[in-house]
Amino acid sequence: MKALVVRAYGAPDTFAIEDLPIPEPGPGQLQVRVAAASLNPADLLLTTGTIREMVPLDFPFVPGFDVAGTVTGLGPGTEGFEVGDEVFGFGAPPSFASGVGIPAVTSGALAEYAVIQAGPYLAKRPPKLNAATAAALPSTGMTGLAVLELGRFQPGETVLVIGAPGGIGSVVVPLLAGQAEVIATGTADDREYVRGMGAAGMIDYLEADLVEEVLSRHPRGVDAVVNLALTGEQVITATRALRPGGRLLSTTPGTPSHPAVTTVMGTTNLKPDTMATIAAHALDGTLPDPVTWTYPLSDAVQAYRDLAGSHTRGKRVVIVDAETAR
Repeated sequence: MKALVVRAYGAPDTFAIEDLPIPEPGPGQLQVRVAAASLNPADLLLTTGTIREMVPLDFPFVPGFDVAGTVTGLGPGTEGFEVGDEVFGFGAPPSFASGVGIPAVTSGALAEYAVIQAGPYLAKRPPKLNAATAAALPSTGMTGLAVLELGRFQPGETVLVIGAPGGIGSVVVPLLAGQAEVIATGTADDREYVRGMGAAGMIDYLEADLVEEVLSRHPRGVDAVVNLALTGEQVITATRALRPGGRLLSTTPGTPSHPAVTTVMGTTNLKPDTMATIAAHALDGTLPDPVTWTYPLSDAVQAYRDLAGSHTRGKRVVIVDAETAR
């Protein structure tokens, strides 16, 4: 089978499309003929070696957490799925899965075939949800729903969403806008995009100091901050935009410890109906289609170059099988 292969830590220019054996499903796993797979910033954290001490990789490595495809094989003890089922969901490299304590393991979605663990991280794809959109939803949807649950946002609150144009933002902003006033960060080119998702206002982080601009609009500070982009001490700096007693929820790896900060991981404590809930929101129009770029598998290296070198808006999806991705 064709797959995107990483053979050592490095930039996307070191990736290559190669032939690999088709993976066979182990106990509790499915073999899936991949229709589409989406890219995540975490893919680059893994493959560049940025988080190798926490999550080392075994090479050769096939990236890709989020997948949509057709079940082509069942491992021993697999329940709830049959060959021919259309599915979508999330899986992680074994080292990542063990490192963060989740049972969702995959051989890598950027390939013609992948194996993925059956369970709450995988669901049957509704017929009206196309595979490209389905492949863009799992990671962002799980994390977005976790943010909303842990944030306990109340009507009338004002919430700053940092990194709103990205994949998780495409879930958080539309769902949060129904219950709170959302201020999004982005660039001038993102203004209409984030307003279309329901943001009441936007701060251009290239033109203004974020904290100063927030406090000029809301002198007492905002009720909450959702951080989807800042890392390290930048996260602590963002707490200055909070009112006294406010809270900051952060989804970025390595978020520092701080009394006002809660780190959110959508891959833990997953509810059995999470994937179905995400799909329902996509189908009823609550969530806009997050797919903003598509690539064939032959251009997957370029897709990662673009992810590494460009401002993120929505999701980049690789179409592995054009016939089944419709």
